[in-house]
Amino acid sequence: MKTEKTNTYEEITNKIIAALEDGVNPWAKPWQGVNYGAFRNAITNRPYRGMNIILLNLMALMNGYVDPRWLTFRNADQLGGRIKKGEKGAPVIFWKFLPMKNREENAATEQVTNDEEEQKIIPFARAYTVFNVEQCEGLDLPELEPKEVMETGQEGNELAEKILALPTLKHGGNKACYLPVPDIVILPPRSTFEHPDFYFSTGYHEVVHWTGHSGRLARTFGSRFGDLNYPFEELVAEIGAAFLGAHTAIPFEAMRHPEYINVWLQILKGDNKAIFTAAAKAQNAADFVLNKAGIVSVQEESLPVQHKKRKNPK
Repeated sequence: MKTEKTNTYEEITNKIIAALEDGVNPWAKPWQGVNYGAFRNAITNRPYRGMNIILLNLMALMNGYVDPRWLTFRNADQLGGRIKKGEKGAPVIFWKFLPMKNREENAATEQVTNDEEEQKIIPFARAYTVFNVEQCEGLDLPELEPKEVMETGQEGNELAEKILALPTLKHGGNKACYLPVPDIVILPPRSTFEHPDFYFSTGYHEVVHWTGHSGRLARTFGSRFGDLNYPFEELVAEIGAAFLGAHTAIPFEAMRHPEYINVWLQILKGDNKAIFTAAAKAQNAADFVLNKAGIVSVQEESLPVQHKKRKNPK
């Protein structure tokens, strides 16, 4: 069982490392004007979250999939269809939480979502395979309808404005940053950005930093990453900002902080659970922001359940 667990972490981490080394941003989805909604299961319409968003987005980017719906072999059969011959699926993760036997075992086990010794359960990752509906044929599914049409680059992105209105925001200078002690976000003037999307995506990054304040999510990493704590927080902010961008149709077509790529690779190569922790922290930050901004977060959306087509008994 321990070997399976280790292989799951290593397999997923190696995919992310390979993407970063190839210059691919695995957590940022470029928008093309039409928003078809979150990555979700084709039958239940339940949105994927955290690490699974990154994994599915990477698969979609590599293959040009537009449809956000995914399913398993069994799901395809339930919908009266099948996976096309030769198609390769994407790994997604589900978690089992096993009770720890004792404090010593817990202290010896690295936590994925919580580094505290008081944690009473041990998260255990398992992977299974899903396919995009574009990899299938014969499915009894309704036509994909856009959830909302947004013009990227528009000044009047109301959702984005709500997010940037959360922290105390000041404009000035030529550098974006979050200052914890006065608890303010500083952004260069809007007019200095080449495109409105760049302004919002940069602001999102700093807003995610803002969520880590001790009065909000109190995000700390203890001694786990040592001198790399700061770049690891930058990784959390980068992924969290991309999650917010996907929810508000702000594209992240390029790395906003390419200067951190090498150190992120160093972190991921040294700890095969690091990307799981970063994705979990980023999802928590995005949920916090969407809730505070009065925007319905992905997991709270009221999505209709698709009709399940039962296979006729033979």
